[in-house]
Amino acid sequence: MVTKAELEAQVADLRRQLAEQSAASNQTSEPEPNDSVADRIAENFDNWSGQLEEALTELEDLPHKRPILFALGIFTLGYLLGRSR
Repeated sequence: MVTKAELEAQVADLRRQLAEQSAASNQTSEPEPNDSVADRIAENFDNWSGQLEEALTELEDLPHKRPILFALGIFTLGYLLGRSR
């Protein structure tokens, strides 16, 4: 069983990691004064397309990884669409 001190140490470590990631994302998200609008749009598009591909990959794997959750989701979606008529 995990002790309170171990949990507190893990929480402190996770908070430190979160602060580091937040600081890193703040540093990279600030636009350079020499960057053009087109360069920033292209960079954002690359980020969005990567995130979209990742989400689609996870969605494709969902029926194989968690079939019961997938079946319940499909049932719920069908129920809600049926009730909307």
